[in-house]
Amino acid sequence: MYDAADRYDEDLLLKVPIPLWLVILFLVRHLLLLGITFMPTMGEGLAIIRNLVMPAYLLADLPAVLVLLAAMRRARPCKDWVRWIWWRAREILSLSILLYLALVGRAVWQEHSFLWQSIDEAMLVSLMLSLAALVYLWRSSLLAAVVRDCPGQRD
Repeated sequence: MYDAADRYDEDLLLKVPIPLWLVILFLVRHLLLLGITFMPTMGEGLAIIRNLVMPAYLLADLPAVLVLLAAMRRARPCKDWVRWIWWRAREILSLSILLYLALVGRAVWQEHSFLWQSIDEAMLVSLMLSLAALVYLWRSSLLAAVVRDCPGQRD
């Protein structure tokens, strides 16, 4: 079984749950894909992936990058900038999701077509995962406790 002590790291901070890591990685997927395509060992075959990454969607990844950096730098005592970002992680990640949804909506609107005519299966999966991530961010009581757990110098 799972012991409550297993939820804490060596700094006695609540560990970042795996679902949150997955959400963060999902929300920076365009930057990750773009970065992977520039690796020298990958060859020309990944130029196709580079063409799949729309530059506008990279904007939606930027807020989530802040949370990724804060999650990686989170240790007792938390630096002020890490604590400021971490305490607002749910809002920042939600902003990233909403920016992505707005960019998709803008693309559909510019095509002057209906949503079901403008998106393919991959885009539909991406939209559903974005909505599921949004629900997770605001419904998880463990996540609410984790983002509050980032003590500073004086705490």
